[in-house]
Amino acid sequence: MENMLFCSQLPTTCPLTNETVTSSSYPKNNLEKPFSSPKFGPKKINRDASISLGFSSPVPPISRSRLTASLKPSADHVGVDSPKSKIQLRRGDLRPEFMPKHVAVIMDGHGRWAQERGLPVQQGHLAGHETLKQLILNCCEFGIKVITVYAFSTENWKRSKEEVDFLMSAYEDVIRSFVKEQVAGRDLRFSVIGDKSRLPRSFQSTISSLEDSAKTNKGTHFVMALSYSGQYEIVQASKKLAKKVEDGTLRATDINDRLFEQQLLTNITEFPSPDLLIRTSGELRVSNFLLWQLAYTEFYFSSKLFPDFKEADLVEALTCFQTRQRRYGERKD
Repeated sequence: MENMLFCSQLPTTCPLTNETVTSSSYPKNNLEKPFSSPKFGPKKINRDASISLGFSSPVPPISRSRLTASLKPSADHVGVDSPKSKIQLRRGDLRPEFMPKHVAVIMDGHGRWAQERGLPVQQGHLAGHETLKQLILNCCEFGIKVITVYAFSTENWKRSKEEVDFLMSAYEDVIRSFVKEQVAGRDLRFSVIGDKSRLPRSFQSTISSLEDSAKTNKGTHFVMALSYSGQYEIVQASKKLAKKVEDGTLRATDINDRLFEQQLLTNITEFPSPDLLIRTSGELRVSNFLLWQLAYTEFYFSSKLFPDFKEADLVEALTCFQTRQRRYGERKD
C-alpha cells in the first residue's frame, strides 16, 4: 500500500500549491455517507449527526427555470470568468506526457454549498451540475482519456423521495442537453455504470440511446456512476466467475486479476483503473467508489465544495499528480 499516496492525517498540502486542508474546518462525527445528505422540509437535523441545511420552515417550491437562471456562470462559480492570466500560468506548468489517462471524481459538498448561501439544496445540486459541465470540457481540452464521476450511489436511494426525484430529473436534463451536445460536437464517448434497472424508465431510455450513439466516438470517455456501489460491483463480478466455474466453462485455477477485471463494469473503457482520484469538500474517504480499481490510484483531496471547484483547482490537482512517483510496489534507484 506504500504506493497509494493516501493522506490520512491533516493538515495536508500539495507540494506545488499553498492550499492546506485542516480538520478543524469540518464538522465532526459525520455519518459515513458518499455525499452530504441535507434533508428537505421543516425538521431540523442534528449537525453532529449529519450536515443539513437547517431550514426552520419548508423549502418553498422553486421552478427549474428560476433555479437555472440564478446559476449563470460567474467568477465565483465555475471559473468561466476567472482571471485568465492565473489559469494560463498554471496550465503552462502541466506536462502533457505526464497527464493522467483516467481521472475519477467524487463530487461532494453540494448541500454545504447551498447551506452557506441560505439556499435550498436543489440549488446546490444545480450549481454542481454547472461545475460538472466545465469539468468535462476541461478534461476534453487537457487530453484526459477517461473521466468518471460519482453521481449517485446505491446508498443515496435512502434519501428523501423529493431529493431523489429531483436528482434523477436534473441528471436526465444534463444528459439530454449538454452531454448530447458534446457527443455530437466533441466526439465524446458516454457510458453509465451502476444498477441502471433502479433508475426511472425514461432515464434508462435516455441513457441507452445516447450510449448507443456515442459508442464509436474516439474522444474523451465520460463515465457516470449512477446507482453505483463498489462492493456490489465486486460481488456481482465474483458471481459471474462462480457461475462459469459451476457450468464447467472455467477452472477456478484459471481465475486471476485480469480475468476478474473483465467482469467489472469499468471494462467498457480502455483505461478502467483511475490514475488520479479527486474528492472535493475535504472529506477523506472513498465512500464505496471503484474499490477494486483504486488499488494504485493517486489521491487528491480538495477543501473546495464541488460547486466551487473551478478550472484552476483541476489544474492544481493535475499539477500535484505530476509530481508523484508511481512505483507500483517496485523500488527505483
